[in-house]
Amino acid sequence: MAKDEFLQVVDLHKRFHKLEVLKGISTGFRRNEVVSIIGPSGGGKSTFLRCLNLLEVPNSGQIIFDGVDICDKKQDINLHRQKMGMVFQQFNLFNNANVLHNLIDAPMRIKKLPRETAEEMALRLLGEVGLADRVDAYPHQLSGGQKQRIAIVRALMMEPEVMLFDEPTSALDPEMIGEVLDVMKRLAEDGMTMIVVTHEMRFAREVSDRTIFLDDGHIEEDKPSHEFFDHPESPRLVSFLDKVL
Repeated sequence: MAKDEFLQVVDLHKRFHKLEVLKGISTGFRRNEVVSIIGPSGGGKSTFLRCLNLLEVPNSGQIIFDGVDICDKKQDINLHRQKMGMVFQQFNLFNNANVLHNLIDAPMRIKKLPRETAEEMALRLLGEVGLADRVDAYPHQLSGGQKQRIAIVRALMMEPEVMLFDEPTSALDPEMIGEVLDVMKRLAEDGMTMIVVTHEMRFAREVSDRTIFLDDGHIEEDKPSHEFFDHPESPRLVSFLDKVL
């Protein structure tokens, strides 16, 4: 494991019944790094991301996070999950609770944060994403872009070491995509470690330090983003970029 990699994946395999989705994935992630994962639908991108915090349990391989193999059944995965924020395609907000309650519930319940502290943090983070005026709103009163920004704030409330994004803009109308990507760009500028499964090639190219091309359960290419897009080597990646750029 490289000294500056705090999250490393070693020979990761994942099957669903007889279908092998991940076929020996090995890679690592550094602190303060933004990595985009792109590739065709069905190539294993979301499965790989969900394996990183064991929402999907790998069949074999290692995920070493902060020096600990979290695939080891002796480990308390919930402790490690607290350090990994996750933002999904769908927003997964509590529909019967207002924005403030959606944000403070987990920090108070899991991290035992005092309510006053949790509320102060929620209001500060809402201000940073331009939603301070929606603190009392319910999810049905919010646009898709607002819901996704709330979902990002909810993940940040746990003060994670790394943020995992699973196609965070794919459920949004085109005019709402920009407001979510702007929040993600600011997180990147602030040094948040981010691993992003995305179809947004401009984000991958301009914001990510590194881009990974995942196809048919394999990493076909993994290199700094400027090289990745300017000088693709894999014929499969060349073909993919020709279609999406």
